[in-house]
Amino acid sequence: MKYKIRVMKNTDSKGIRELVNELPEWFDDDARQRAIPSDLNHQTTFVAVQEDRQIGFITLYFAEGRINIGWLAVRRNYHGKGIGRALLNHAEAFGRKSGMKEIATVTLGDGIDYEPYKATRSFYLSQGFEIYQRNTTNNPGCPEEIKIKKKIPEDV
Repeated sequence: MKYKIRVMKNTDSKGIRELVNELPEWFDDDARQRAIPSDLNHQTTFVAVQEDRQIGFITLYFAEGRINIGWLAVRRNYHGKGIGRALLNHAEAFGRKSGMKEIATVTLGDGIDYEPYKATRSFYLSQGFEIYQRNTTNNPGCPEEIKIKKKIPEDV
């Protein structure tokens, strides 16, 4: 499968919105309608593109001395094809070039039995992330969250 990863262009916004709208089990109405569109304007975003179609994206921001993943998504029919891993590798390279030693994100806690996020946690853990903090929240869509991080591998 041939695709490329590049910095997001303004023309990618519509395709990214279509992508997240196809994944409501991961992205609730607030994420799809408010948070992601706003974050696309304020975070560094890389897009996986195949024949001018957005098939995945990752947003990144700096906080707490780390590069952090805001959002990561891959179109459903491209799951399991290495695109998420490629986006993560791209994010790590960006973090490394920016002088960061760790990459982190927040996701639904493993105390919540919800199949889509079991897959999300499994993906991150398979990529070397480890849980470093657990929190309960007042957010009904995410009553428990985990913060996960990993060391960014040295440039090879």
